[in-house]
Amino acid sequence: SIADAVLQEASPLTVHFVMFIPTLMGLATEEQQAKWLPDALEMKIIGTYAQTELGHGTFLRGLETTATYDLKTREFVINSPTLSSVKWWPGSLGKSANFAIVQAQLYTKGKCHGLHPFMVQIRRRDNHEPLPGMTEYLEIFMF
Repeated sequence: SIADAVLQEASPLTVHFVMFIPTLMGLATEEQQAKWLPDALEMKIIGTYAQTELGHGTFLRGLETTATYDLKTREFVINSPTLSSVKWWPGSLGKSANFAIVQAQLYTKGKCHGLHPFMVQIRRRDNHEPLPGMTEYLEIFMF
């Protein structure tokens, strides 16, 4: 299969197949899976998994990235407020991925509800350009 061929060596697509797709399969609702899985499996979208932070590694309870629900806009505002909260080693985030599953501390009405995964579009699907607000972050990973 294509996945077997890709996974024989490390590549920008490894995280897509071993973290992004399995996370969608295991955690997304049926409705979310119907929307995103076909495109992920057909590689119309390329995903990565952004959990590890510069200052915390994989110590999940220490992660600083937040996802705060804004009641007025009905959206989540994802923020990595410090240098130590920058997502670190998110395979393929720098150049290949156009979506990321971001692990963040969920806040609603000022209360933390612990870590939750958020699917975040980071690049346009038509031309792969970074979306507004992503440019500075992605430059960290481009060599």
